[in-house]
Amino acid sequence: MYRKKVFLCCLVFVWSLAAKAQEVAFSQPYASRQYLNPAFTGLGHAWSASVVHRRQWPALNGSFITNQASADYRLPGTKSGIGMFLQQDRAGVGGLQKLQVSASYGYHTALTGKWAFSAGLQASIASLRLNYDNLVFGDQLSDNGMVAVTSAEVSNFEPGNYLSFATGGMLYTNQFWLGITAANLNRPSYGFGQKTTLPLRFAATAGYKFFARSYQQQGRLFELSFIPTAAFVRDQNFSRADLGIYTIYTPLTLGLIYQGVPVIAGTNQDQTLAMLVGLQLEQFNIGLSHSIGLKGFSTQVGGATEVTLRFTQLDFGKMLKSSNKNKLNQNNPWPAF
Repeated sequence: MYRKKVFLCCLVFVWSLAAKAQEVAFSQPYASRQYLNPAFTGLGHAWSASVVHRRQWPALNGSFITNQASADYRLPGTKSGIGMFLQQDRAGVGGLQKLQVSASYGYHTALTGKWAFSAGLQASIASLRLNYDNLVFGDQLSDNGMVAVTSAEVSNFEPGNYLSFATGGMLYTNQFWLGITAANLNRPSYGFGQKTTLPLRFAATAGYKFFARSYQQQGRLFELSFIPTAAFVRDQNFSRADLGIYTIYTPLTLGLIYQGVPVIAGTNQDQTLAMLVGLQLEQFNIGLSHSIGLKGFSTQVGGATEVTLRFTQLDFGKMLKSSNKNKLNQNNPWPAF
């Protein structure tokens, strides 16, 4: 029983380090926009639905797996959008699991003929639990090596639940955007037995689209463009910066993202290079990315692979027939992946 507690505590400790020092850093961040910033909710389309699968550190016996399903909807005739996403994280062979359900609200308004502003609120309920089905204890083993189905050990690590809130804002034009997000505003506590308080987490994203060529045909924008992007996350004593460059040649998107740029002296964090390819059709997007380790833990256990499927309904008719300079859902500059 004592060894069981030590083992489980070690698992919880490892997972807590991952949770505090490594919130899921998607290599296709703009395919998970509600997770990135609630201000994206209902922005740029009438509705959308997407699924994401991510597998990180595949060389481990029990890699880190994230599955996410999301949807959002812009309320007709208003400046508001609503959305939600469901995300499951599984960490390691011990079966540590986190299930999170989030609901978002976004409000979008024009500031000038060129600039627009979007704000968002998000509430999340998360549940943490241990999956004992992946563990084998001493009383399940016999002399001939057979494994019994059940163990007499008491499973005394009850699931933990917490509620958290986030907010975000974003300034944008048809070529530039700057967004800021603040998460864990209520400083929720989580864990098994001994609770840990989640610190405030701040994130900023920005980018600019350079058009080399663009034209519209049958209500659809065709373009050759280049989009440099930047992101910065501050989570208590942990900071991470990402730099990316996207090339869009309709309908193809290619991208490189350097995650974990060493902007802070003496940093010893994980650094990876993500390579991305995406296909963006009128109402269907598919993206595939793979990260390779440059420095840190990922160089030993592999990077990450991520697959995204996204369905959208764009209001091309409204975009073309209206000459109003205050269009809120113009050709938005951020990439689709």
